Amino acid sequence: MENPNLENWDEERYKELNTYFRIKIELMLRTNPHLLAQQQESTLHLRELVAEFNEGDKERWDEFMRLDKLKLEADMWDHLHGKGTRYRPGLGFTNPEDDTTW
Repeated sequence: MENPNLENWDEERYKELNTYFRIKIELMLRTNPHLLAQQQESTLHLRELVAEFNEGDKERWDEFMRLDKLKLEADMWDHLHGKGTRYRPGLGFTNPEDDTTW
């Protein structure tokens, strides 16, 4: 049975955006004193980081979130059908051989 959740899935674009935001967020956390202080106080939330994005990055973020939702749905479908990556509580659907995405 074919996974219907993969109809609009673009793995290359997902990985590209994942890498882009991994680098962008790490840079923001190193260079923005306000965000750095919040991070050190453990009061920083993802929505606060996204609020700091420019309009282009917010559009890319929306695309990434759409692709991430598709990935989760596909991973869940595969898991329920005995295929794909293993689900590990607290970690989600993980592939020990692929550490390139968050």
